[in-house]
Amino acid sequence: MSNSRGHISEIHVLRAIACLLVLFVHVSATFYYQQGQQFNDLTYFINQISRFGTPIFALISGFLLFYQARFKGFNLSRFVSSRFTKIGIPFLFWSIFYLLFMYVAEGVNPLDVGEKQFLVNFSFGNSFYHLYFMSIVFQFYLVFPLLQLVRSKKSWAILLGIAIGVNVYFLEIFSLGEMEGIWGDILGQRAFLPNWIYFFIFGGFLAYYWEPLSSFAKRSKVLLGVSVILITLVAVWEYTVMGSIASNRVTNMINIPIITLFIIGVGSNITRLKWTNLFMTKIGTLSMAIYLSHPFVLYCFQEIAPPSIWKTIHFPAIYLIILLGTILTVKIIQLLPWNQYILTVPKIKTLQHSK
Repeated sequence: MSNSRGHISEIHVLRAIACLLVLFVHVSATFYYQQGQQFNDLTYFINQISRFGTPIFALISGFLLFYQARFKGFNLSRFVSSRFTKIGIPFLFWSIFYLLFMYVAEGVNPLDVGEKQFLVNFSFGNSFYHLYFMSIVFQFYLVFPLLQLVRSKKSWAILLGIAIGVNVYFLEIFSLGEMEGIWGDILGQRAFLPNWIYFFIFGGFLAYYWEPLSSFAKRSKVLLGVSVILITLVAVWEYTVMGSIASNRVTNMINIPIITLFIIGVGSNITRLKWTNLFMTKIGTLSMAIYLSHPFVLYCFQEIAPPSIWKTIHFPAIYLIILLGTILTVKIIQLLPWNQYILTVPKIKTLQHSK
């Protein structure tokens, strides 16, 4: 399924699945609020199991950059220009858009918290509930020029070990204590990079070990499939016993690599049919655009839909409406001038399967 070194088609499948999972989280959360701020067994299961999507997105972001650096080298000026255009400007645009939208729709004034707190909130993606991930990615870009200097496989194994230690420390050990003020606000942010750094570094590890790991994934589909089933069962136990679980929880340091390898292994099976290949390619290509714009579509639908529609039996239909409505919104935005500064939509490359 992999093509030339410049393009790996499994990424479309990974992107598509991550995108669909994130959408599951937010649609199920809307059901929570519409059903008296409570989940039932099905919506709770969907909401919690779908939380694998965000760390997969982080992994993909790291993989693409490190894979390119591995084979094409690194140009700082080109990197800064590209990342600011593809991530920086869309992050600024959508942050301002959602702030203005919520001010008009709900009367929420983001400046009520004070100028310093507003700047912290804005920088860490608190302008709307999903933008924190864009802030995490942008922070990763700040350290990537240093990380890309690591080029040997042995060094990447060491770096992955360090990333595990850092991530576990900030998730399980680090405490703000009596720290107050601006630094307390920054270190306590959900989008603080050390809370997520493992997933980006694993993306780099995958980039440097791509050949043996992808070969293993395709040989071990059954083993990985059974592992994914076990991961799902353990995740159910986690949220049943401990309550709602975070996307970057420590157990996901094991879960995400296994899930990722399983998707890579079965990628060719998923796209074997023409319609599944087209669907995955389309969703994968539009994944970041869908990520940025779907909360707006979901909010609007929530406002106009009758209360009677929010029954669990209608979940599949509402999910499909939000997905198709978001794709339509993206297509409309793409008709606007300078749309490339609003939405990040990579070009679809023609697949030429290696022989």
